[in-house]
Amino acid sequence: MPESSPHDATSVFELLSRSRCRYVTYYLLKNQHTTVERLSRQITAWERECSLEAVTEAERHPIQTSLIHHHIPRLADHGLLEYDHRSGDVTSTAAFESMREEIRRARTLDDGPVPDEEPLDSVLYAEPLTEGSATSSE
Repeated sequence: MPESSPHDATSVFELLSRSRCRYVTYYLLKNQHTTVERLSRQITAWERECSLEAVTEAERHPIQTSLIHHHIPRLADHGLLEYDHRSGDVTSTAAFESMREEIRRARTLDDGPVPDEEPLDSVLYAEPLTEGSATSSE
């Protein structure tokens, strides 16, 4: 039986079944480069449904540890990111870019955190504007 390539769709979807792996990829959709500290702070905020400022070091530390020891290595083994353990830098790769659409689709279907910092309520359920459509209610 032939081995699957490290970043085929099946492997990526298996990785995305883990929430923290998903959150890492969602963050990398907007940021090609980050640090483990920033990433762990954001994921902690998403998991606790609070602001970045409300995240404490005690809350962030166990998530950072799980990212360093489990989730980031898995994503790196599949070629989706590069991790420099000395500096803590995390960078998306060309393989990540090739899987960007699948990751976006997963994010769309996920009812977890959305990494966009802009409010979505004004456009989420809006009808698309078409030429000649009224812009005010009359």
